[in-house]
Amino acid sequence: MVGEPMRVTRRELGAAWLLVTVCATVVGCATVLPWQSPSWQSQMADGMRAYQQRRFAQAEVTLRGAVATAEEEYGPDDPRLATSLNALAMTYGAEGRLAEAEPLYQRALRIRERALGPAHPDVVTSLNNLAGLYAYERRFAEAEPLYRRALAISEKTVGPDDPSTVVILKNLASLYVGQARYREAEPYYRRVLAIREKALGPDHPDLAVELNNLGEIHRFENDPAGAEALYRRAIAVRSRLPGTTDSVLAIVLRNLADLYASQGRFAEAELLYERVVAIREATLGSTNPDLAPSLTDLAQVYALRAQPGRAEPLYRRALDIRERAFGPRDLRVATSLHELAHFYASQGRLADAEPLYRRALAIREAAVGPDSPALAQTLEEYAGLLRASGREKDAQPLEARLAKLRPSAAPVDPGAPRGAR
Repeated sequence: MVGEPMRVTRRELGAAWLLVTVCATVVGCATVLPWQSPSWQSQMADGMRAYQQRRFAQAEVTLRGAVATAEEEYGPDDPRLATSLNALAMTYGAEGRLAEAEPLYQRALRIRERALGPAHPDVVTSLNNLAGLYAYERRFAEAEPLYRRALAISEKTVGPDDPSTVVILKNLASLYVGQARYREAEPYYRRVLAIREKALGPDHPDLAVELNNLGEIHRFENDPAGAEALYRRAIAVRSRLPGTTDSVLAIVLRNLADLYASQGRFAEAELLYERVVAIREATLGSTNPDLAPSLTDLAQVYALRAQPGRAEPLYRRALDIRERAFGPRDLRVATSLHELAHFYASQGRLADAEPLYRRALAIREAAVGPDSPALAQTLEEYAGLLRASGREKDAQPLEARLAKLRPSAAPVDPGAPRGAR
């Protein structure tokens, strides 16, 4: 989301970027052959079905059984055991249990390398999966050589244009994006786009993903004209799909709106943000917490265009949605409180803003501690509000805390546009 007016920072991966880092994407579980144990076949089929249906607790029980069966019937070095270990690790990963998934991925890789050789497609799967786990944990130095090795094997065994190779290209590009190594990511995204254009044609709706990713590269490499052209093309091809509730289209629209907002083209940004809200609301419903960032984006543009009467209800609605979804002490609620407080301060409504800043600060202190740098923006704006209200003595303790976090910090106007928090 755009957390405040004129924010121009890279979003978390998976928001602005349409990336693929899915453990089972390259090659799923190995094919179950007729001569294999019926018990193991059944366990694997049932476990993967539960996984695909997101019934992870059931998947775990069943796949643990498949691991035990494979080890007992086929031995500790059999590729079928690796298949079971890989599937169980995927389940742990889907539940966020990465510490438990990692040794299973590592063991599956070792088994496959010994049993199948270092250049087998199933080895590519294991390399990709383990690299994906490392990338998610921001262990980039460990992930990169695994992705590079997987790419080299895939290019040699299935070809440079195979869908399996494309997935690894995307994953390697996403790894570089995660480190803000945009120039290194760009050739991989361009290669993916070329492969997909060749396979699908230049106007296929699915190309919107690749076009969006290249657009993001250009935006963060300070090429707004290049970014705009790519976003516009992505919107054009994606709009060929019937209906108006496409989540990919919403992401690209938002990215282009962010670009326009960063250039001060607020009227154009407003129209796009309005489309995003309409799509999100139709797709998610009116009370889904994932709608809140889109409401805030639109509210901020309304505020910047001197339309406070249209902005305030959206800020308040975003706050209400998050409070209902997450409870009153969640950090996402603190973000909405801060955004609404900033809006009130920008309108000179200091008395309305103060309790919101105070509550946002309390939530964040409880979550991250009283000395975390994450408190700096709230401390800065809250102290500025108190000074603007003539309450210098109340502002001084906050400024003292801020000085420890930001030694060069100076008093701030709480209603001025601010940078990313």
